[in-house]
Amino acid sequence: MNRIVYRTDYYAVEENTQKEIVVMDQIPESAAVVAVHQGCLLLVCQHREAVNEITWELPGGTVKPGEERALAVKRELEEEAGVLCKDLTYMSCAYPMASLANRCVHYYFTDDLKVSGKKESNQEDDEDVTAVWVPLREVYRKMKEGSHMDAMVGHGLLLSKLYGFLAID
Repeated sequence: MNRIVYRTDYYAVEENTQKEIVVMDQIPESAAVVAVHQGCLLLVCQHREAVNEITWELPGGTVKPGEERALAVKRELEEEAGVLCKDLTYMSCAYPMASLANRCVHYYFTDDLKVSGKKESNQEDDEDVTAVWVPLREVYRKMKEGSHMDAMVGHGLLLSKLYGFLAID
C-alpha cells in the first residue's frame, strides 16, 4: 500500500514500498493534437515549473470527467491558440511518464483548421500560453538538437507518420 505524501483535487503524490514517488492523477486522461497547416505544426509555448524552462508542446490538456476526448481537443485548440477544427482523426494513446505518473494521453491529428483569431477568454488565469506555427523542418531540427521540446511532440509526430498523415524528410 502506498503512503500518501500530498493530495489535491487534481493529484495525489504517493510513496511506494521501494521509497519511490508516484504521482496519481485524479483526472488521468489527456488529449493532444498534431495540428498541421501549410507545412507548419501548431505548438504552444509555456513555462513549466518542473524544468524551469519555456517548453514547446502540442496543444491539448485534461479531458474533464464525462467529456468526450475529441471535444476536449477542440476546446483546448480554441482556448490555447484561437484555432477551430472540424475533423479530427484519433491515432492512439500512450503513457508519457509511466514510471512516475498514471497520465494517459490520447493523440489526434487534424489539418482541417480555421484560425478564429482570438484565444478564448476562459483560459485559466495561471496559464501563460503562446501559440506558434512552426515549419515542420524546424520542429524536426529543434527535436534533433535537444531544444526544450516536450516528448509528446515526438510521439505525436511519429504516430502521424505511421498513420500516413506526415512525411519526415
